[in-house]
Amino acid sequence: MMKWDDVKVNKIFQQFAELLEERFSKGAYTTEDSLRYTLFYCLTYYSKVHPSEIILEFPHNFISGAEVDAYIPPKDGCCGLVFELKFDREIPSGKNSPKTQKAGKAFADIFRLALFASKEDIRRYFVYVTDREMATYFQNPSNQLDDFFNLVPNETLRIDKKYISNHPPTFIQSVGKNITNCEITCMLNRNIRSEIWLRIYEIKQTNFR
Repeated sequence: MMKWDDVKVNKIFQQFAELLEERFSKGAYTTEDSLRYTLFYCLTYYSKVHPSEIILEFPHNFISGAEVDAYIPPKDGCCGLVFELKFDREIPSGKNSPKTQKAGKAFADIFRLALFASKEDIRRYFVYVTDREMATYFQNPSNQLDDFFNLVPNETLRIDKKYISNHPPTFIQSVGKNITNCEITCMLNRNIRSEIWLRIYEIKQTNFR
């Protein structure tokens, strides 16, 4: 397995974005699994990670009953990798979850990553894809989440209990109880054909106050 440095990880994420651009430009029916498999393809093709090394729906080592979308254990001196991927989009039936609840669930995924194997050499990535509905919600300053959604590459945001508590009860309830201090660093911020927003963040648990 290769060394997981920022140059190589950026190439993988850029290629992932290019494939999504092509997919959405063709109007291909797309689900969260479609995005997940596209990401796995990029990992195996551009980083030489072997498919046998990718463990799907791996049990969380800290949160009982929880799983992470994908885990690649450390090997031969190389750090391990863990991914959560979320695709928020409008449902044709119109029976969508409240936007505030969706936003809270995205942060629940972030904290799930931050708490995963915190004592091991692991890099954690949150891949978030959404359409105009949630992009508009996140970018509305009154919802106090634009600092998260509008992060540019290499920019970092600190998240803690105080940050979460400044939001509505529905958001806080959706986040859940697994809140921990963490830093969110933007790896990729890209809009696809003015209809899909792609964000990739690296998540690090921290001890700041």
